[in-house]
Amino acid sequence: MRSRWAGLFLLYFLFLPAGARAQIPHLDAIPWFTRADSTSRLALVVEINRFHDPKFDWNLSRVLLTVVLPAGDDATFFLRLPHLTFDTGDVTVAQRWPWVIGEDGQDGWPHEKRIASFGQIEVGVTGPVELPLTGGVDYALALGLPTGSDRVYPFSSTSLPLRLELKKIVPLGGRTHLGLVAGYLSNMDSGRDNLNSSAFPSGYHLGASVDFYRGRGSRLGVTYDYQDRKSRLSQMVQVQWWLPWGDNGSLGLKVGRELQGTLDRPAAWYFTVGWRFDSAGYRFSAPAATP
Repeated sequence: MRSRWAGLFLLYFLFLPAGARAQIPHLDAIPWFTRADSTSRLALVVEINRFHDPKFDWNLSRVLLTVVLPAGDDATFFLRLPHLTFDTGDVTVAQRWPWVIGEDGQDGWPHEKRIASFGQIEVGVTGPVELPLTGGVDYALALGLPTGSDRVYPFSSTSLPLRLELKKIVPLGGRTHLGLVAGYLSNMDSGRDNLNSSAFPSGYHLGASVDFYRGRGSRLGVTYDYQDRKSRLSQMVQVQWWLPWGDNGSLGLKVGRELQGTLDRPAAWYFTVGWRFDSAGYRFSAPAATP
């Protein structure tokens, strides 16, 4: 059965345009800090994720911890630690994307349909910076460490993704803000030979968001993200809603949908329930609402 799947997929891809033979490894959005909703620069965020692709019967369950720490007067450090359980159904990564398999993965690795592993640790920093022409913007620098496992690719690996992003906030009136994001990813290869260099494309990212802030820990947002990694495309739309949870916490619900509709995507749907626990000592006061 598996050999028949592999044969069908290989024949299918041979007749696709070269630009469509591609895949985009998953990377989480930068955890931008904003003063508008009075969240703190010292916080713990706990997320439970469910990623689903009905076309290939892929399902990922994940617990993601994000630690936010103050850096100087107005910047933040962040550290991410994920644990993943990946169910590949009847279509393995090697069957779906045979061209990414390296020398050590040619024997049918990985052998399991359901794979559990700690994922890639990511460290980074965000903060404000003054640039010519654009004025004040926020910057983010993030690096994925080779601590994950290639067995749960494309949701984690032992590659070294390095991202630099810039975000411009434009107030639209009251507590409504427009955000514009531009960035570049340099994705260095895995230190192992399970996957080859084509599994880790570099590229650029453009995004836009509209956020409606309603006091401490309260926010409704819509985001659109476009990625091009060596002609491997992604268009993601996400809606998220955060509500106050006690005196210093927030409860968040997120739903994301991949619009590109190609075989590049790691998943079609992204569901998240999150809890954020803030330290009041590192919180900025929310701006007064404009009538």
